[in-house]
Amino acid sequence: MSKFQPPADNPKQPDRNFDDLAARFSRTIYATPRGQLRLLALRTDFTDLAIALKNTRVLDIGGGQGQFSLELAQQGAAVSLCDISAEMLLLAKDQFAAASLPLTSAQCSLQQVDDFFPGQYDIVLNHAVLEWLEDPFAALPLLTDKVRPGGWLSLMFYNLHGHQWRQLMNGRTHAPASANPRLREEGNAPQHPLDPAAVETHLLRLGLAVKRWRGIRCVHDHMHQKIRDRIGQDKVNQADLAFGLQEPYRQFGRYVHFLAQKI
Repeated sequence: MSKFQPPADNPKQPDRNFDDLAARFSRTIYATPRGQLRLLALRTDFTDLAIALKNTRVLDIGGGQGQFSLELAQQGAAVSLCDISAEMLLLAKDQFAAASLPLTSAQCSLQQVDDFFPGQYDIVLNHAVLEWLEDPFAALPLLTDKVRPGGWLSLMFYNLHGHQWRQLMNGRTHAPASANPRLREEGNAPQHPLDPAAVETHLLRLGLAVKRWRGIRCVHDHMHQKIRDRIGQDKVNQADLAFGLQEPYRQFGRYVHFLAQKI
């Protein structure tokens, strides 16, 4: 979950580093129903597209605690993981060690990733990273360069439409396209929600074809907690998985997941 810093000569505000929130994210994201739904959606997409994992090389850029890349390693993938947060990397190493699985890791920025992990990979993961960058679209060519021809980019990002719809439902009728700066400082809200159509256009220009376009938490986040409790999380998850692939519902997902193949 934690992210990258721009080069030192970049005058913009540094991208968010989550050293201070690593343990909190472990408790409040992946240990919750919404975090489990995120993993279920990713798992389903990889399964549906029959993406080979055994003996594949996976690079998880901004991998944080490595929850999903650990699942890929359990299916035979060789995982390399980088993150700018030392605390997140420690959590990832602990998880892989507990599963008796190897992990190659490095603490580095997105701009440095080729220095630590040269060459191209069968699968590149970049989950919940772009929205924390000061210049999200500048990262897409760097990510694309790490994918071998025929390989896959698994890109998950905070969705502008889901963000704005949530703001409207909370009474913020001007539906701001960016998060409250105070919430950003507290680590609670990404600053740069992204338009999926714009991201897809950039990927196409870079030579990637989007094969799976899913909205994640398009049902879950817009259903009252009392109703979720009444019908049960399994039914909520199944509805989210189904409608997350359908227009117009997927447009309201809190996150978007693209599986894009390099042409």
